[in-house]
Amino acid sequence: MRSASKHRGVNKISVNAISAYLAAFTALTVGMVLGGALAMAAPAGSKVPFNLDKEHVPGQLIVKFKNGAEASKSAMGALQAYGAFSAVPFSRTGAMKVTFPMTESVKDLEAVAKEIAGRSDVQYVEANTIIRMDAKFPNDPDFNQLYGMHNEGATGGTAGADINAPEAWEISTGSKNVVIGVIDTGIDYTHPDIAPNYWTNPGESGLDAQGKDKISNGVDDDANGFVDDYRGWDFANNDNDPMDDNNHGTHCAGTIGGKGNDGKGIVGVNWDVSMVAIKFLTGGGSGTLEDAVKAIEYGTKLGLTLTSNSWGGGGFSETMLAAIADAEAKNVLFIAAAGNSSANNDSDPHYPSSYANDNVISVAATDHNDGIASFSCYGLASVDLGAPGVDILSSIPAGGYSKYSGTSMATPHVAGAAALIKAAFPELNAAQIKARLLNGVDQIPALQGKTTSGGRMNLENSLDVDTVAPGAISGILAGAVTRDSVTFTFRATGDDGDVGLAKAYEVRTAATPIANEADWAAAGKSTASITVDAATREATFRLTNLSFNSSGYLAIRAMDNVGNVSAISASVPYAVKQVQIVARNTASSLDDVTLDGAWGLEDAPTAEDPNNKVFSDSPGAEYGENVNASLTLPVWTLANTDASLVIRTKWAIENRYDNGYIEISTDGTTWTALDAVTSQSDWVTKQYDLATVLGSNKSFQVRFRLMADSSINRDGWLIDDVMVVSAID
Repeated sequence: MRSASKHRGVNKISVNAISAYLAAFTALTVGMVLGGALAMAAPAGSKVPFNLDKEHVPGQLIVKFKNGAEASKSAMGALQAYGAFSAVPFSRTGAMKVTFPMTESVKDLEAVAKEIAGRSDVQYVEANTIIRMDAKFPNDPDFNQLYGMHNEGATGGTAGADINAPEAWEISTGSKNVVIGVIDTGIDYTHPDIAPNYWTNPGESGLDAQGKDKISNGVDDDANGFVDDYRGWDFANNDNDPMDDNNHGTHCAGTIGGKGNDGKGIVGVNWDVSMVAIKFLTGGGSGTLEDAVKAIEYGTKLGLTLTSNSWGGGGFSETMLAAIADAEAKNVLFIAAAGNSSANNDSDPHYPSSYANDNVISVAATDHNDGIASFSCYGLASVDLGAPGVDILSSIPAGGYSKYSGTSMATPHVAGAAALIKAAFPELNAAQIKARLLNGVDQIPALQGKTTSGGRMNLENSLDVDTVAPGAISGILAGAVTRDSVTFTFRATGDDGDVGLAKAYEVRTAATPIANEADWAAAGKSTASITVDAATREATFRLTNLSFNSSGYLAIRAMDNVGNVSAISASVPYAVKQVQIVARNTASSLDDVTLDGAWGLEDAPTAEDPNNKVFSDSPGAEYGENVNASLTLPVWTLANTDASLVIRTKWAIENRYDNGYIEISTDGTTWTALDAVTSQSDWVTKQYDLATVLGSNKSFQVRFRLMADSSINRDGWLIDDVMVVSAID
């Protein structure tokens, strides 16, 4: 059982009033604990009844009378004869806590208990035993510095700002059957805290048919394409020795699986696990896309449970996306660092953590106060959860230990947690492990609105044993409707049936009713954020960015903290407010537009229109240095300002240093920025509500302005099909 701290307000009563108090059985009282000490267990070999041989509160007994309150009234008054001073009834069990301040020893209290238990109207008597938190602590000497595992404030942080590792270790400490690939700078597999948990390839171990050691026989014994890869592979140097020559990979490995309870150094999330180094980063900390993809493919070929990926850069890659998708198809989790540039990954993606594959888990970094690290990237739609990543103590090569910071340090906490879940529940697949991790988080303010889960990982919650699914969703109602959104309410369901509150919800939409599991699987996932009023159980969410004049059907299912899912709700129809196009520029000519700088038309053929053209800040070339160039559309006048500006656009602009601005003006002189774009994006459609911008004005202009510094240049900014849609009265 786990500790709990619930305090109930009670009133003291005097000895003279005890009879009236007990007879009335209404008021609550405060018992006295002499000396404030806890009574300890009796000496070994002795047997004391009433659980008095267990640790208990001295001078207190729990007493339950038979046959309800009427029989209790006559008996309770008699408790004074045994030295009772006060009694506190339980609200539902009918038992009460009774305090006997004159008992000075376990023997005295046992004598009182025997006398009371001998009464014919008493059902039972037992000690008020002490129940402590279940937790397993290792004997590794530096464990007290690992605030991420167990935070008591020793590092100056907030007690409890941790992943609850000792509580989780009561359930599992790991298994050598779980194999993790650490794709990084390599691992010092000789480190005292790493060596016991380092993997050896069973297909490249032992003797071959000629009696030679497979480790060094120069033969690809397991036919996986790599000769003598008995301890992993080094893609940076193309050999079978993935020794760490940087520190980074070994540090990550120590957090994942530093050997636990061995009296040495630190402990990882897993006391026991099998880790394999898949090296593609050099001693300088960099590597190529080619080697990164080969490393991912190697991990998939080995049939790993997951890979831990504390690295990033290079932008979007179709080749890497395909490698991660292949891992997903083989049920391999890909756990990745969110990045250290303090950026919003929703608008400024960080790869590989920003790939949208279902097997990817993107990890932000938190500190010992449960704050998000100053350097950590974030993203409501693109970063999944946080984990400790500031001043993390772990192993480094040559038997050493050091503190590092980064989302690189947060990621192995989550990778280790995924491995521990697999050890405790071997039957779970990648999606189920991910659900346990995300649904088991502790909600913390620092990650609200900055991660999909809104929380920091809680390992204990993720290992919870729970087979009862949430109840089905009911009472879904469509409410407020706009040009591109619909608001819904429903009655929140429970965690176990209708008990408690479900941890999370998934919303899916389709063009036709969602009536069964096949329909659900084919429906599109929504990113709607659901808020629940715990007091009323009313849940609210809003479907946004819906297509104009669209309609469809919606269904919901609930999930608990371990991934059990409810039945699919009844399917509900919806439709947005109907609109019409009232102004448009398809970028087919430069008529009526005002150009400043190199803006012009560029060919951008599509399957539908091979002659399609778009506006470009630098047609057919990269934009220049020290640019401040704009394209301004003509004045548009609206009859109804209940309207949206809709822009189809694509860009490749130097991240953060160069920017494209979408601006609006009602007088042609003063311009207000609606949005800014930087980094890169494929074609997307962006929408802006004009009612909030225009106010009482009905005439306006739109301007696209590129500003660049004097360094790196990119392909630039493309604009296609700018239009205004207005609600139909």
